[in-house]
Amino acid sequence: MFIIPDLINPAQCGKLRELLSRAQFLDGRQSAGPGSQSVKNNLQGDPADPNIQQVQQIVHAALLANPQYRIMAVPRIVRPMTINRYDTGMYYGDHLDHPLLAGDPPARGDISTTVFISSPEDYDGGELVINSLAGEPVPVKLPAGQAVCYSAGTLHRVNEVTRGSRLAAVTVAESRIQDASRRELFSDVSQLTRWVQDVAAGSPQERLANKIYNNLMRRWCKP
Repeated sequence: MFIIPDLINPAQCGKLRELLSRAQFLDGRQSAGPGSQSVKNNLQGDPADPNIQQVQQIVHAALLANPQYRIMAVPRIVRPMTINRYDTGMYYGDHLDHPLLAGDPPARGDISTTVFISSPEDYDGGELVINSLAGEPVPVKLPAGQAVCYSAGTLHRVNEVTRGSRLAAVTVAESRIQDASRRELFSDVSQLTRWVQDVAAGSPQERLANKIYNNLMRRWCKP
């Protein structure tokens, strides 16, 4: 799990909220799998609504352009954003995201991302709760414009909103590196390589770091 700070700036978040105030939302259970319909109680933006489409495009473009996301997730396919709204009394119980994602081309669900659009002071409750590998639940409630990425195979939920409305954009991506431990190691090497390039450009150490990075990419990354 990792946090992306300042994915979307405050002015853009204000624009997103303005667009969503005019948008059409549908019953979120329509997109839930058979095992999740009974625990899903939220609204999802109508993909045919131009306001929803504009929000999807803005958030999707910001995520794809973010260097931290590219390094940590190593994305191959990132599905279009789903825009969720949780009004007072709404929630999404424990569930897993889909392992196989429909589309052209179809994709494997490796990494889930939630982008917070509402400011935390605008609603109570509504925490995204992610179960850690140790089984301990990790509550996440970030400022508007920040994002959290986590394994799509991790059990997670959204707590009931007790005041206000919670707006967020979510997506699932297929990584070029399927194995999570390899993905973590590759992102570590990528960050280390960038540091060496900054502080020791042209040195033997830079050439060695580039060699390790490129060979790991050649061995592990799916085109």
